[in-house]
Amino acid sequence: MTPARGTVYLVAGSGVTELAEALSEALTTDGVTAEAIPDTSDVQDRLSDGDIRGVVISDDGDCDGVAVFEALRAADTDIPIVLVGTDPDPDRVSEALRAGVTEYVTAETSASLVAAKLEAYATRWPTDWWVGASQWDDISSGISHDAKNPLNVVMGRLELLDIGEPHEDALFRSVNRVESLLTDLSHIGSIGRPVSETESLSLADVATEVWATASYENAALEVVTDAAVDAENDRLQLLLRELFDNAVAHTEGPVTVTVGATESGFYVADDGSGIPESDRDSVFEQGFGTTREGEGYGLFLVDTAARAHGWTVSVGDSESGGTRIDVTTA
Repeated sequence: MTPARGTVYLVAGSGVTELAEALSEALTTDGVTAEAIPDTSDVQDRLSDGDIRGVVISDDGDCDGVAVFEALRAADTDIPIVLVGTDPDPDRVSEALRAGVTEYVTAETSASLVAAKLEAYATRWPTDWWVGASQWDDISSGISHDAKNPLNVVMGRLELLDIGEPHEDALFRSVNRVESLLTDLSHIGSIGRPVSETESLSLADVATEVWATASYENAALEVVTDAAVDAENDRLQLLLRELFDNAVAHTEGPVTVTVGATESGFYVADDGSGIPESDRDSVFEQGFGTTREGEGYGLFLVDTAARAHGWTVSVGDSESGGTRIDVTTA
């Protein structure tokens, strides 16, 4: 994907005529202008013309700029989208930026400064995380798919060869590890983009379903809550699955995993050996791992899925001295 090449900025929302005129005068790039679109519902049709360089959306009164932004991104619009509000509440600005808007400015921001920001965004790789995650999804999925084809050839040839010990196990293990890494790569891309639609999900039902699908041995699940969480089902399942996998993989012998609710979200705890305090600042980083079998992406995927929802995760001790991961959703 290349930076935007259009020549028109759309300024959408009621009462935007003056802003569009001021922006046109402030734009310094030859041939680039701004066009007023009073009704935001007309923006999507206008985008089909292919000459749009970016969109400025009013976020005042009856115009819900965040909703318009999310609708445009859901329709695969990848150009810069800037919201403009008159004396916006700080919480509103935070909401918009967390949703993934490219920029949020106030009505008092000079047209020349808005023009400078727009030109910077339109002539470089996208800076908002919605578009960036979408690009990464395409890239990582393509790499994963293309790389697995030659791996399948290697695996097939290995199965035909009578290599013998000690080389056979090492070769198969290495191929399987690369395939696992490629699978994690594609997962990171697919879950990284912001969640746009959620539903109220029973934490107990989702946790029980994930646990049953995994068929863990020498492990038990306890759900001590009937709370619901607003989430996207697939990414909530992935988050719980990775937490369950992590608890089972890092415990020698039987382990009980507990899912419960808190005032600000939910937690997953186990009665294993716990995570040393020296590692707690690093466990959610990409590639961090403490077992030979793991690739160090489990808790990184948890953090990625949480961030996509606008949540945060933290690690501490469970009541039994094991690990407890808290997910803050509010």
